[in-house]
Amino acid sequence: MSIFFKEVMEQPGAIRKTLQDNQEKTFHTSKPLLLTGMGSSLAASELFVALLNANGVQATSLDNSELLYYYSREFLDKHQVIVTSQSGESFEAIELVGRYPKLSAITNSPNSTLDKQSQSVFYTQAGKEEAIASSKSFTTTVALLLQIGSKMIGKDYTVALEEAADVISEHIGKASMYMEQIGSFFNPEKPILLLGRGPSIYTARQGALTLKETARIFSEALSAPQFRHGPFELLEEKGVQVIFFNPKGETYEINRNFVKEVADFGAKVLYVSDEGLLHENVQSIEIPSINEYVSVITYSLVIQLAAVELAKKRGLVAGEAKIISKVTGKE
Repeated sequence: MSIFFKEVMEQPGAIRKTLQDNQEKTFHTSKPLLLTGMGSSLAASELFVALLNANGVQATSLDNSELLYYYSREFLDKHQVIVTSQSGESFEAIELVGRYPKLSAITNSPNSTLDKQSQSVFYTQAGKEEAIASSKSFTTTVALLLQIGSKMIGKDYTVALEEAADVISEHIGKASMYMEQIGSFFNPEKPILLLGRGPSIYTARQGALTLKETARIFSEALSAPQFRHGPFELLEEKGVQVIFFNPKGETYEINRNFVKEVADFGAKVLYVSDEGLLHENVQSIEIPSINEYVSVITYSLVIQLAAVELAKKRGLVAGEAKIISKVTGKE
């Protein structure tokens, strides 16, 4: 079993502990929130910001490096800055807290540089994560942010998030079946396009990152409507491979029709949803979404299992790397 797969299996307990330890936490500020991070930390932050903005609470998310070099101190002063870093030692996070010590932090690493230098800190409870690609540090960060964010908008997703941990526990038991389905359906030597709408856009972004890091597969994440605006022409090529995330929600039926159309053009679609879709070019994996935002946690499991299986098909070990390290220490 690869280190990455082991960490995937540790997610339910890590999510539950994160929820328990942060149940009374919130962001205390009169300023608009500005979330920043890199990689999976940024994807989790973008989801949080989308939830707040959709419910009338002003928030922004920005790439940490862009914030460092292309935004002014005056811009930072107008926001409550929250930097997310699993390790608490990544180059951009440390550089930012060194220049701007007023910020708050979300990290999995007590006693890290980010932890010591930030004004206030929120901890995920993922435990040590060794694999190059993020699994439990991503889902615990999402859980923490959705728990806090849902309360800020007058809702409370805590029960739904606990249910997400239960769903992952149940479906990890089906991991071998899912990996066999994925491995026999996709060509690991071809690119993969990941699509969704709404919160699923962030499932797709994290998924594309995971496939690149674990299986060295060229992958791109887009919203489904952005794909129709031009890239749809790719469907004229043979062997197009798509992963589509469709939780029950605002655009559920629109998405089902979109997937049928893409499959009719000959693309192979791995369809992740509450209910399957019958089509000769569609392989369905049915997993409860719980709600659109929480689905980012439950549906990420499919990508993680795909990464393990497709890495193996390519002669790789998921989570191992040759030219990068877990903590990015330079620009």
